[in-house]
Amino acid sequence: MRALRALGALPVACVLASGVPALAADDAAASAAAALLTAKIDSAIANATSYRIAVAGPSGLSLDIRSFGPDRVRIASTAGGSPSESIVVGSAMYYRSAGAPWKAYPVPPVAHMRKNRLYMGAPDTLLTPLPDRTDPSGAPVGAFRSAAVANSQIPGTMECTYDKVTYRPRACSVVVAGLASSLTVTYAGWDDPANAVEPPPGVDAPPPYAPPAPAPTAPPPPRPEPHR
Repeated sequence: MRALRALGALPVACVLASGVPALAADDAAASAAAALLTAKIDSAIANATSYRIAVAGPSGLSLDIRSFGPDRVRIASTAGGSPSESIVVGSAMYYRSAGAPWKAYPVPPVAHMRKNRLYMGAPDTLLTPLPDRTDPSGAPVGAFRSAAVANSQIPGTMECTYDKVTYRPRACSVVVAGLASSLTVTYAGWDDPANAVEPPPGVDAPPPYAPPAPAPTAPPPPRPEPHR
């Protein structure tokens, strides 16, 4: 009886075993496709001289972001009905709220260029390819899904479209935990010189950024004297 049971289980075991290499191959192919798409999207963003991002969300949230070169960004915000503006040029950041003067702060330089350069994209995560879509004009566009992260490290997800020739992102819909409606992130103005970002006139630059000194370590406790 035990032999019959063993023989009866053998075909099932063979079928399951034969499916393992196929599943592993599918997973490897999906990972390779995600890595390739991530590299192409990242390269398209990194190699652009400039671009603009418009963000719209609930409660009147509106951001106008200009990225110019590797280390210049300007963000104009109307979040909560209170406008503000910030400019980063290298290791200097300038900030002002509505009606207030500019203030300058030193910021640390970027030491590690992350993978997944998308605005609100979770750092160092791969993009999952999705079936192609069509834009409002009926032209085909690529699509992908990504993990997202908002302020205070709140997690979310995003689905984006991209140009299938240049691999530049076009528009993303971002769902963030705790928000009743999604955010819309739109990319435009690629390589436009009008996106130039300069420090505000008449404002002194902050002192060079200096990393904080390491906290002093307490000396080790004295070793007890051995008994004699």
